[in-house]
Amino acid sequence: MPFNNSLAALDLGSNTFRLIIAPKGLGLSQSRLWQEIPRLSQGLENGQLLGLEPKQRALAALESFDRIIRAEKPERILAGGTMVFRQARDGPEFLAKAAKRFGWESLVLSGAQEAFLSARGVLSGLEPRPPETLIFDVGGRSTEFINVYGDQIVQTQSLDLGVVGLTEDFVKSDPPRVEELLSLDGFIRKKLSGGDWSALSPQATLVGTAGTVTTMAAMLMKLVDYDRNRINNLVIDLESVMALLLKLSNETNQTRQAHPGLHPRRADVIVAGLVLVSTIMDFFSKAKIIISDNSLLEGLWLAAAGLVPLNPKMSEVR
Repeated sequence: MPFNNSLAALDLGSNTFRLIIAPKGLGLSQSRLWQEIPRLSQGLENGQLLGLEPKQRALAALESFDRIIRAEKPERILAGGTMVFRQARDGPEFLAKAAKRFGWESLVLSGAQEAFLSARGVLSGLEPRPPETLIFDVGGRSTEFINVYGDQIVQTQSLDLGVVGLTEDFVKSDPPRVEELLSLDGFIRKKLSGGDWSALSPQATLVGTAGTVTTMAAMLMKLVDYDRNRINNLVIDLESVMALLLKLSNETNQTRQAHPGLHPRRADVIVAGLVLVSTIMDFFSKAKIIISDNSLLEGLWLAAAGLVPLNPKMSEVR
């Protein structure tokens, strides 16, 4: 049955589109979630136009969401576009036209907005909340890093380290060659070394979110049916990540698709994603990582509910 007095939010990512609907009175504890993987950023170069086929897949995904939304009848619908809409020359126009067609509110999120809302979404489900966290949100074209101390965002930055882009640029073979993975690792380390981590202390707890990270967790748990309650706040060690990377990097895309927990449309990008996660963990000397199923999507819902601002000051994490 549809919720009464509900709100909807859509996280429109470079690889994955997600929809959440939850009642205002009960909040995120009673949310319903849907996901499509249209890979809108496929083949995209910065400043170019979106591809015809990716746009067609994206519209089909949005039409699927629209059918759900019309059945659920939420009071407010807020759609947030991420890196792909910032990179593509026609990204803002594509999002605006789609939102007008379906009757949704929409905006292309800035990097700062995306980081803030991701942090707010993660923190809403993190139990217990560590004194200091370094949250990283892995997308198709970028990864957002958010350093949070107590209730304040200390620093944010967005690096061009997305699993779709990394796969297109480095993983040319199926299965990938060792040389490709070494080049990928070196590229990630160079990008991380160029980041500004001056506000980060060695005691910060590493928290990962978004599809690559939650898929990794689901695979390690061998979940046939995804269960976000078992994923949220799960702790995974680097040794387990490396073991999974070794296994999958020696398999073809087709073979990988049989693994429990792995969506078939993630099979070709999961290896690059695991290289990214393991390299981040090693770069920051973290033997363990906390997994968060909550992310930007939940942050957008909180904004739709008026519980957090869409245009925040950097200290407004509560």
